[in-house]
Amino acid sequence: MGGGGLVEIHRDITNERLAEERANIAMQALLEKQYAIDQAVIVAITDVKGHITYANDNFCRISGYSREELIGQNHRLLKSGVHGRELFRDMYRCLAKGQVWRGEICNRSKSGRLYWVDTVITPQLGPEGKPISYMAIRVDITARKEAEAKLSFAARHDALTGLLNRSAVVAEAKAAWQSGAPDGRFVVQLVDLDGFKGINDTLGHNAGDDLLKQVASRLRALAGKPYLVARLGGDEFAVIGPASASSSPSGVCFGQLIVEAMTQPFEVHHHKVNISASVGIAYCPDHGSTPEDLLKKADLALYDVKAAGRNGYRLYQPRMLEAVEAEKAVEVKLRTALARGEFELHYQPILDVATRSTRAAEALVRWRHPADGLIPPADFIPVAEHTGLILPLSEWIIEHACRDAASWPGGMQLAVNVSAIQFKRGNLFDLVMRALLQSGLSPHRLQLEVTETALLEHQAEQLHMFRKLKNLGVALVLDDFGTGYSSVNYVTDFPFDKIKIDRSFVQGVHRRECSAVIASAVALAKGLGITITAEGIETEEQFDLLRSMGVDFAQGYLFSRPVPLEKLAASQGWVEAPAASMLGDGAPALRTRRAARNMRLDTV
Repeated sequence: MGGGGLVEIHRDITNERLAEERANIAMQALLEKQYAIDQAVIVAITDVKGHITYANDNFCRISGYSREELIGQNHRLLKSGVHGRELFRDMYRCLAKGQVWRGEICNRSKSGRLYWVDTVITPQLGPEGKPISYMAIRVDITARKEAEAKLSFAARHDALTGLLNRSAVVAEAKAAWQSGAPDGRFVVQLVDLDGFKGINDTLGHNAGDDLLKQVASRLRALAGKPYLVARLGGDEFAVIGPASASSSPSGVCFGQLIVEAMTQPFEVHHHKVNISASVGIAYCPDHGSTPEDLLKKADLALYDVKAAGRNGYRLYQPRMLEAVEAEKAVEVKLRTALARGEFELHYQPILDVATRSTRAAEALVRWRHPADGLIPPADFIPVAEHTGLILPLSEWIIEHACRDAASWPGGMQLAVNVSAIQFKRGNLFDLVMRALLQSGLSPHRLQLEVTETALLEHQAEQLHMFRKLKNLGVALVLDDFGTGYSSVNYVTDFPFDKIKIDRSFVQGVHRRECSAVIASAVALAKGLGITITAEGIETEEQFDLLRSMGVDFAQGYLFSRPVPLEKLAASQGWVEAPAASMLGDGAPALRTRRAARNMRLDTV
């Protein structure tokens, strides 16, 4: 039998290994030499398992690790957690094929600071064409990425509060809806601050900005993590989130929480500031299927809150949309009416209480629709104010009223209501000047009636406007006295010539509280040396009581309803005059010259 044995076959690979080693050494030397002059280049080499075998000085500097701490460590030591698995999976697949990979990577330094590098990873292939190591060349792009992040943040966030802006909250809400809520329901709360403009006017815009920041902080704290909080602009905010979030209150309950939270005082520039909030609420899918739909519906609910007196919350109801659609229909008709001249003026006499003789007449606009007949002001004035059509309508009223009044007897005054919007626009003085010059009416025969609403904002500018009108010779009347919270302040702060007691107090003159308000108004007027008018008088008993209380002028259905100019002239006995030019201040050209002379332009 033959004996057993072991046969060994060896192949000398010394030269191959030496060649690889020399190649690696040569490669490293080449890299060091090539990039030594470029301090921004970061070089690292790892083996196929990802362990670092080489790190240049820039790598050590940016990572915060010494070379000794890096060598032998896996490259995952620098993992930031910013990237998802997909990026690294694609990277490894590319490198395994022997291909070069390039991309932007965020790493974490030893101190925890994140830094970004534009990276090119090149596989170093062995004799069989398989990777035996990987060389990574990186350029620090942290500054650029941080600048991009700041720009991205600025594009998506409100600069003052740091909250999401309108476009960003809509985009994020859409993404949230696509991912789905536990029961498929989302809620939008639209928040508007009540009284914010008053804070800006009294304490300044810096205080207003500080207040907005504090409001944003309160909303963040209330909403919690499941909700998106945004500032949509001005003093309007939005809170959007899942209606069934267990960690935060939802829907109407949350609206109530917002209202209650905003009533708590704010500390702004060493002042205790009190405001309130109005909240409109809409649900998905009940009221809409997109963030844009829900914001519109919540806005309608918010408008309803404000119309009801503010400082509250409302859930959207279909009737709100119906009201808006009806308003749009009226708006279309109003525009047509303005173009066709369908409006006319009626006049209601204002009597001297002592003599019961007519001393003035108030111009009141009426809309004579070709199909619907005479439309009362309550049906179109609110729409005109809300849509801005009150501006051209007010101009028409002032111009035509002055033209009509120029034909009245010289002692007759004209009273014209001025819209708050018209007053705030800033061109009221120019409008009045033009109407007086064109009509020839003396400025001393014109009374402008202004409500408190026109005085709530920009009081310094309004006071300047008042003084210019006073210098012109126009009389100023505070209308609806007693209905506002600061009527007395306005009478003392602004140069009014007359105050007009609101009809609600006149109707309740028999009640103790109403008579007390009227008595106080009369005493105030007498103390300031101005006259007082009571409007809405319907009975002789009301008239007798008001006369005994010291009211100077009276107006109401007891004496006359508003009537067209022809009926007013007939009731006052003006129709027997030979010509219109003899009834008033003279012929148009003469009246114009006289009015210009009476305006004392040098004092305006």
